[in-house]
Amino acid sequence: MATPLYSSNDKNISANTPIESDSQVLYNKDGNSSDGGGGNMNNDYVTHPELKLSEEETQRKLDNLDSKITQVDNKLDYKFNELDKKIDSKFDLLNTKIDSLTKLVWWIIGLLTTGVVLPAIAYFVKTIFLK
Repeated sequence: MATPLYSSNDKNISANTPIESDSQVLYNKDGNSSDGGGGNMNNDYVTHPELKLSEEETQRKLDNLDSKITQVDNKLDYKFNELDKKIDSKFDLLNTKIDSLTKLVWWIIGLLTTGVVLPAIAYFVKTIFLK
């Protein structure tokens, strides 16, 4: 049993139009090697072996495409992981700087408290209680 190359609804494709895959013609319109689908068949049909060959080539191309998509996906995952590591390291550095600045601010507050507030309290106690 032969399978038509195009649907009956498709009137834009001529009956002698070969389906090409890379440089290989899947059905031979000249009839010199595959006889166009058989002795009593015209070039509108392909044989099962020709259809099987076309299916195998299509599947091979899909498998290659799938492997390429997987490679691109792996590269994207790697790049995103590297970017995530860089962002994390920047945040860690920022947190370290904030911690050191916080300690510096507390030291300044402590020095100001010791240098200004204690003499003020001493003056206040001296003026109120020693007068």
